[in-house]
Amino acid sequence: MEREYRIRDTEFTRWLLDQARSAGWDVDNDQDARQTIRLTAALIRTGSIGDVDAPRLAKSLGVSVADIEQAAARELNENEAAARLLDRPDMTELDEHLDSVAWPDDGKKAPERP
Repeated sequence: MEREYRIRDTEFTRWLLDQARSAGWDVDNDQDARQTIRLTAALIRTGSIGDVDAPRLAKSLGVSVADIEQAAARELNENEAAARLLDRPDMTELDEHLDSVAWPDDGKKAPERP
């Protein structure tokens, strides 16, 4: 089932944006720079720090890789706990049921109205 995914700003995203500002990035006026930081935060948050070039990111932000790891730790731990919960067989069944309620048309477009 196809779902719409949105990048959401979290405490970690805001931390990365603050570090970028401190390093001289114009994340308030340069939308490409802002989106790069937001996407980087989402990749780390939903996967791991290994999903990005952490040493290069750290250098460009003027922080250490350990600083990034520490800033992301809480959200990574929360995501791992949620994933473990959703991997339980009883929760998988519930998740599928809730998906069918939330997206009863299985992602198909509704017919256009005249």
